[in-house]
Amino acid sequence: MAANQPTIYPLLFESALHERVWGGHQLELRLGKAGSNGLSPKPIGESWEIYWKNRVANGPYKGQTLGELIAAYPEAMLGSRNADPEFPLLIKFIDAQDWLSVQVHPDDELARELEGEPRGKTECWYIIDAAPDARIAYGFAQQIDADGFRQAIETGRAGEVMQYVNVAPGDFIYVPARTMHAIGPGILLYELQQTSDTTYRVYDWDRLGLDGKPRPLHIEKSLRSVRYDMKPPAKTHYQMELIVANCVSAAQIINTPYFSLEKRRYQGGTCAPDVVAAGKGAHAITVILGSVTLKGGSFAPLKLDAGQSVFVPASIGDYTLVPEGEAEILRAFLPGK
Repeated sequence: MAANQPTIYPLLFESALHERVWGGHQLELRLGKAGSNGLSPKPIGESWEIYWKNRVANGPYKGQTLGELIAAYPEAMLGSRNADPEFPLLIKFIDAQDWLSVQVHPDDELARELEGEPRGKTECWYIIDAAPDARIAYGFAQQIDADGFRQAIETGRAGEVMQYVNVAPGDFIYVPARTMHAIGPGILLYELQQTSDTTYRVYDWDRLGLDGKPRPLHIEKSLRSVRYDMKPPAKTHYQMELIVANCVSAAQIINTPYFSLEKRRYQGGTCAPDVVAAGKGAHAITVILGSVTLKGGSFAPLKLDAGQSVFVPASIGDYTLVPEGEAEILRAFLPGK
């Protein structure tokens, strides 16, 4: 193969685990994120799965970052010669064993103005598992303006003015930038978001961080960013449709200017291979239940278990998904795909 011709195959990455004061050990116990030394002595709240700085864990590109591969082979990886090496999507898992802070993220315009960053943070959550009484905070429960919310923050009542919504496995929540929100305890979820880690906290439940000190709040930037929606709908309802009789069902959960997300469910039994046509561009597959094997004419079969994600380059062509019994996957796409 010529030196300038890339080797195209599905890319696995080394997961990047992040300690969080509200985290636990479900990512390690449920999704296979434990290291060679066993469980972390500190709570793990996030596992970053697909991120432009993550390093490839399989094949000839092992050790290189996704950003480096996009810079070297932009057309093969993303379908454009002018692709930005900073892949605009980030996929992670979150294990919330306590409340995350009440927080908000800026939109693209405010991120440029307040932080000098190229993008804000719109995100979405797919609930993998949840305790029977698990809740999220999403928007406001009452009519409120900037002055009223500032007063609630200053008097320690920010959590009291939020709308609380019960969640269950399979629920999907779209969180546009500028939506005040918080994830509650007992929730394990998949998050698809714009590549940004800008978070403005307004309330952190009067607790200390892992360093024994209160975590910083960002009151003024939060008040600049928040949209004062009263009781906005939190859940996006979707309908699984059978696409292969007695075997495969699918749903286009959401399609936004930032990303789209599809769910596919395999019912097990004598399920025929699921042939996926090329043409949707680069995307990421995450297994949330069971196991599937990716097969294609240009690469060796690759088995994925629950908790694993893979980046599928734009030029990979048709491939087949072969489930091992009952399985569920999520496929995340760049906008317009």
